Amino acid sequence: MTNELNGGSSKVFELCPLENSKGTYKIIQYSLLYRFSQPTHSDSTPFANIQRAFERLIELYPILGGHKVMLPDRNVIATGDSSKPGPLFEIIDATPMAVEEFGRIKFHRDQWPTHIDSALKKRTADINRMIAGTVVRFADGYLVALSVSHIVADGGAVNLLLRQWASLSLKFAANGDGSSMPGLPVDYDHAAFWAKLSAHPHEDHPFVAYINSLDLGSMSALQDKLSTWYATGSLEGGKSLAMRVLHVSPESIDAIGVEFNTPSDDRPAIHGAQILYALLWQRYVAAVIEMRMETEIAYTMPVFLTMMYGLRQKTPAPNYIGNALGSVLVPCDTKDVLTMPIVDLARLVKEHLSQLSPGATVHYLSEAFGGDGSFLTKNIYLCNRTESLVSISNMSRLEYFDIDFGHGRPVGLLAGTLPTEGLSFWLPSADGGIDIYYGLKDNVYAALKRDKVLSKFIQFVN
Repeated sequence: MTNELNGGSSKVFELCPLENSKGTYKIIQYSLLYRFSQPTHSDSTPFANIQRAFERLIELYPILGGHKVMLPDRNVIATGDSSKPGPLFEIIDATPMAVEEFGRIKFHRDQWPTHIDSALKKRTADINRMIAGTVVRFADGYLVALSVSHIVADGGAVNLLLRQWASLSLKFAANGDGSSMPGLPVDYDHAAFWAKLSAHPHEDHPFVAYINSLDLGSMSALQDKLSTWYATGSLEGGKSLAMRVLHVSPESIDAIGVEFNTPSDDRPAIHGAQILYALLWQRYVAAVIEMRMETEIAYTMPVFLTMMYGLRQKTPAPNYIGNALGSVLVPCDTKDVLTMPIVDLARLVKEHLSQLSPGATVHYLSEAFGGDGSFLTKNIYLCNRTESLVSISNMSRLEYFDIDFGHGRPVGLLAGTLPTEGLSFWLPSADGGIDIYYGLKDNVYAALKRDKVLSKFIQFVN
């Protein structure tokens, strides 16, 4: 729609309720690492095509060139105001460093060259800019980084944008003027997307009944109790929080399935990646308990697992670009998490995931982000404020290693995200396994590394 804004004509994009939440005030950044098959010397053509494709991407999606405006009755993204931060594209020279050299330190940010680290950190800090593209040039390859405001994209949407950016870059390489490039087959109509999810609500759905059954008042009181308890020094050792990377190879995923499954006629086997949810949850709780001085008290505390669930496949138009995530809560007593067989804990997680549907999700999101906001203030499993919560956002099934900017498959994938305690992002690794980016305190991370169960299947990278 077109609207008069700040005295001038601007394109205005309405925001759906999910994009007005506090969680959207941050930047998502993903980077792909490429190696040239042949030396390019001083040839700048590949980078020129990547830049032109980035600019074309903004033309196709004007919302990416906009800025957020808070109106009396609603929030919107508006474009056309040159005084506001717009899209940014920059090429950074990192020669003579080679791709292999950078690949060895890619998960060790403290070892990066300062100008690369500071440039990419600046992108994630600028919450007023909707999008930024960065190319870091190495002696024998390059890194492509896309930074997008969470207001206009989630992790799945950034994957789509990277894919479209690469496709446009290939088209510019094939026909330099880009005149034959059509519009992209994606949906950026937020209001229509919300309507699609809301079209067939199911008030009797088990997930709706489950959300309605939660004693949110008790949860709020519990959060206050736990926050006070954790702040009194009950943790031993270092408390600094950092983003850790845990690698699980494809062989280890298969081994997890073999190790913990006990299939029967009425209880089929569970995939190793799904068992990994439960395994990591149990061992994290065990690591936190190990750090406690008051073990008996800790055993009586409830703990929670949340799964960030993509909703695109739940709608007729799954190529929606924006925030399309629901959150599934799995509560459990600490003692049960620690003593329950891993496969049974995995079945509990799977049972909760299977309850999600479009109608149920809209009911949940409407309560969480609409009305008087009371649900949001009591919703401890979206706040990530205590160690009693583990959150998983699994994007390991998204394809990244087929995204080609003109030099074949990427040889590495990185996520630039700030550590949040207990929150993990799961991404595919180059070997076909999973890289888990996990916000962990030093002492909890050390306890996980000592854990004999985890050590059988997980490589602690940094």
